[in-house]
Amino acid sequence: MSESKGIRKVMVAVLVALFLAQLGGGLYDVLFSNYLSDVLHLDAGERGLMELPRELPGVLSLFVMGALFFLNEVRLAAVSVLLAAAGTLLMLMWGRGATLWQLSLCVVTASLGLHILMGTVDSIVMHTARPENRSLRLGQMRALGTAATLLGALFIWVKWKFNQDFAWDYLLVVAVFVISALLLFCIRAPEFPRRKSVRENFILRREYAVYYGIETLHGIRKQLYMTFGFWLLVNTLQQPPGRIGMIVLCAGVIGLFAQPFIGLCIKRYGERRITIFDSIALSVLCLVYAFAPDILPAEWAVGAVACCFVLDKVLFAMGMARTTYIARICGERRSDITPCIYTGIAINHVASIAYGIIGGLIWTYSGGPQLVFLTGGLAVVGAGLLARKMK
Repeated sequence: MSESKGIRKVMVAVLVALFLAQLGGGLYDVLFSNYLSDVLHLDAGERGLMELPRELPGVLSLFVMGALFFLNEVRLAAVSVLLAAAGTLLMLMWGRGATLWQLSLCVVTASLGLHILMGTVDSIVMHTARPENRSLRLGQMRALGTAATLLGALFIWVKWKFNQDFAWDYLLVVAVFVISALLLFCIRAPEFPRRKSVRENFILRREYAVYYGIETLHGIRKQLYMTFGFWLLVNTLQQPPGRIGMIVLCAGVIGLFAQPFIGLCIKRYGERRITIFDSIALSVLCLVYAFAPDILPAEWAVGAVACCFVLDKVLFAMGMARTTYIARICGERRSDITPCIYTGIAINHVASIAYGIIGGLIWTYSGGPQLVFLTGGLAVVGAGLLARKMK
């Protein structure tokens, strides 16, 4: 009983540290697009190109995780948070005078940390939860991350009513990251399956092909929310940081309750049905993103796109079905879970990088967002069709 209580205390400490890490990540994400637009004055083409340094770490994280095979998941999370802090600090130091190369270095460093953290959080849940409760526990963990983002968005919304200086925001982000890293380094981490060499971190097997295929298509889907949805609000519809913070805040409030419910739905209905439903819903959102700014009055367009943005954020939680699916089909090969999650992240980000650049060019040369969202919608439909082959 005492051993069980000890493990529980350790996991509570891990959860607190991960909450702080995700709070820092949430603040960083809320500020990012406005920083590029308002401080560095990037256009849509340059914004699309910035997805290369932002998404490339999704691929690099697989190799960094492989090189750090001797660290368990909690220590790996600590290293990831320190990388995020270093990238944010560089961005703060260079500020308005940053060249695109300097900005790219900042973004690569911070994003590498956040991408390693993303896979590590899922892996910790997959290893510590009972198999039948993985989706439920992952939903609760995602809700914790959403609560962190919610707190960050609330802070930005209130703070920008009184102070509109990005420097103070980034100082807070660095401080939160550093505190989280110190906590993670101090925690006596639980045992995880050991990886004995770099080779064990690179797994490509035929039975995992459907998972990797869906991750590829959802890499394109991700850009619709993380880049072009934000850019539609910030650049086309001219929404200030305070309004973006309020929209993300609404998404967070809804997601806080929706994510545990989605985890329960995955447990009840299975990964295949949830992934297909996700594709159908996203297809509708792509149509609204594409045409609302042109066919609706300005205020209505802002409302429609903001609603889509909120729903898009909530639907992101359905990606938990892919994580629980790969953990389930790994079966007795528990040591495959972490490498497979990171391989999926790497594949997802190769597609994401490509579409970030292509989508930015499409937006620039077509003169609007329609083709960007319609092309992304085709990838969403493809993911739904491929999901039919999930075991």
